[in-house]
Amino acid sequence: MRKKVYKIVSVTMLVIIMVSACLVGNINIASASGPYSGRLTGVNWFGFETSNYVVHGIWARDYKSVLQQIKDLGFNCVRIPWCNDMIGKKPNSVQINAVGVDPYTKKTGLNLDLEGLDSLGILDKIIGEAGRLGLMIVLDNHSRQAGGYMTETLWYTAKTSEEKWISDWVMMAKRYKDYENVVGYDLNNEPHGNLTQGMKPPATWGYDEEGYGNTDWKAAAEKCGVELLKVNPNALIIVEGVENYKGANYWWGGNLKGVRDYPITKIPKANLMYSPHEYGPEVYPQSWFTSPDFPNNLPQIWDENFWFVQKENIAPLFIGEFGIKDPTPGKTPAIWLKTFMEYAGKKCSWTYWSMNPNSGDTGGILKDDWATVEQAKVDAIKAYLAPQMPPFKVPQDTSNPPSSTPSESNTPPATPTPTKPSNSTVLVAEDINGDSTVNMTDIMEIAKRFGAVAGDARYKINCDLNSDGAINMTDVIMIAKKFGFTY
Repeated sequence: MRKKVYKIVSVTMLVIIMVSACLVGNINIASASGPYSGRLTGVNWFGFETSNYVVHGIWARDYKSVLQQIKDLGFNCVRIPWCNDMIGKKPNSVQINAVGVDPYTKKTGLNLDLEGLDSLGILDKIIGEAGRLGLMIVLDNHSRQAGGYMTETLWYTAKTSEEKWISDWVMMAKRYKDYENVVGYDLNNEPHGNLTQGMKPPATWGYDEEGYGNTDWKAAAEKCGVELLKVNPNALIIVEGVENYKGANYWWGGNLKGVRDYPITKIPKANLMYSPHEYGPEVYPQSWFTSPDFPNNLPQIWDENFWFVQKENIAPLFIGEFGIKDPTPGKTPAIWLKTFMEYAGKKCSWTYWSMNPNSGDTGGILKDDWATVEQAKVDAIKAYLAPQMPPFKVPQDTSNPPSSTPSESNTPPATPTPTKPSNSTVLVAEDINGDSTVNMTDIMEIAKRFGAVAGDARYKINCDLNSDGAINMTDVIMIAKKFGFTY
């Protein structure tokens, strides 16, 4: 009996400490009162940067189901590429079908709440649903024009000036600053180009290339990052490398050698992540893949080009893209991926390319049916996953489709974050005893049943706030975040 009392008191004190941290100084548990400092381990879900102006696959799937599958696979983050050209555009490949059945969840109704929305409206929905699932989001400005990522070497074009690039980013930061799960801004995908056989103008690091105007990517990243931190001081500013530095070439965006000579200084270290991209031979047959000492030659190559940034504690790394098409054991792509994950997988943040099966070089986590998992790929990375997160706070969904008025039959009501209403009845899961306030009585209920799992005599379903079959720290965090809420 004495041990039981000690356990209840200990857990109660833990929750009280967490509640105090949440209330004193308005500290955000999810963001640890500043930029997210844990490891991001996720996938890329692309499409907004293409002429579809929306994530791919929701011609066959419900977007909520894709996010649920990402969550079920153990990832905690989604990197979402977007392009400036999508702003104000309507997507052209969304299946809205009241009788369609999702192949993963088997639920009827596909994307019913997306009807009439433009691209940003759909992005709002995706980010909001991801937050409710505890998935963090990294927004990646992949190109200025739809599909422009293969031809745009710089962060600006003749049509989209540097000023426009920054102002669009500021707009995005303002739009999502109240979404706790939007943790990072990947400023520009794969700056590249070189003075020999490569594309021009070349992106440079720390200086402008003579004869090509404004090419200093490091300076532009600092300029943009400073403006974004004025909007959201808790954001991670993610800065990719270039292709060429002082004559040495590497993957597009993967060359961070310039950081030794010209480190980023205008973005606080707590907000900064450098982000190389790293690929195997299916993307390009680099010489090191056929070297006699492969794969033992890889760590030195990685150290020289980007890993020194992490190794020497200059700043954390976020490997924004990496992936293979053929996971057959013993083949070069699989050997490369195994070596890379063993070297870096548990030490830094990363997002695998991609969830989509329709990436020409790498395929995806999903097969061409957009539902079945390429299990060998998941098996190659799952041991390196970071812990998942509890649900995040997202703004109440008040969106109204701008171009139509959907009928009641095909637009289900949104599920907003609970707020205090004037005259209505709401259900707040954290109010365990139903007294209209999340308070110490509810904390005691959690404490008494802490550690119980479904089937135990102590298990009580209304104390399992996230319905994972166990009363654990996730439930503690959820109740701490709502402590003091009254309705």
